[in-house]
Amino acid sequence: MDEHPPQRDPEAPAVELITVRAGNPGPMTLDGTNTYVLRDEDRMWVVDPGPKDPEHLAELLLLCEAGTRPQGVLVTHRHLDHTAGAATLARQLAARSGREVPLWAADPSAVPGSRPLPATLEGDRGTVGHVIHLPGHTSDSVAVLVEGGRLLSGDTLLGGSSTVIVPEDGGSLRDYLQSLAILRAMALDGRIGAIHPGHGPAFDSPLTALEAIEQAVAHRHERIEQVRRARTAGVLTMDRLLRVVYGSELPEALQDAARWNLRATLDHLAEGN
Repeated sequence: MDEHPPQRDPEAPAVELITVRAGNPGPMTLDGTNTYVLRDEDRMWVVDPGPKDPEHLAELLLLCEAGTRPQGVLVTHRHLDHTAGAATLARQLAARSGREVPLWAADPSAVPGSRPLPATLEGDRGTVGHVIHLPGHTSDSVAVLVEGGRLLSGDTLLGGSSTVIVPEDGGSLRDYLQSLAILRAMALDGRIGAIHPGHGPAFDSPLTALEAIEQAVAHRHERIEQVRRARTAGVLTMDRLLRVVYGSELPEALQDAARWNLRATLDHLAEGN
């Protein structure tokens, strides 16, 4: 194996990034799961195929035109709104192209049929994208930094909503804050020029990308202080804490997510943070 793949020609066209939104809108998925197709000349990759929806999968297959060489299907984390269609799509791409198409996940035990993630996605002209491990939302959350500073963030950052921390899937507020710190440093030194989230619209400039990261950090610290003050004031039960922090008008469809975030915050405080 070549340990030193060729460097990309800075004058060459950028890798094409195509967004295909799945038809699964909801309180947790916003306007639907964003699937991303990367194309580098005749090579292509799919990131987060989304639900097992025949129409969505058919649309993705149409993008994989005859003559393309599918290189792999990658999921940013274990949740079914990102992974349910992944194995089916990988099989369909393999059948269509006559070549093996791997399915990659950070935790193969959580995504049936998957194998461990590569560190990079490699095209004919060099590196197309770097896989970055960003635990917090779940223990297996990753992002892909595509050529040109375009970050496919999975659910680490969302467009138009805050991310839920899911302790039962290994989510950790401490890990999440550390992941945000990594992203902030990358944005400040110019490595992130846009963020394409797992749900919601993109942050399509360096400034809006940095603002999104900083707003996520500020939001988490505000929640930590709200929970800290509530516990100091004697709010002990989860039901009361939910009302104090989120208010009495929180829609029922969002209450489980709010409870997960509160549990993650309580765990964070219990660790001495």
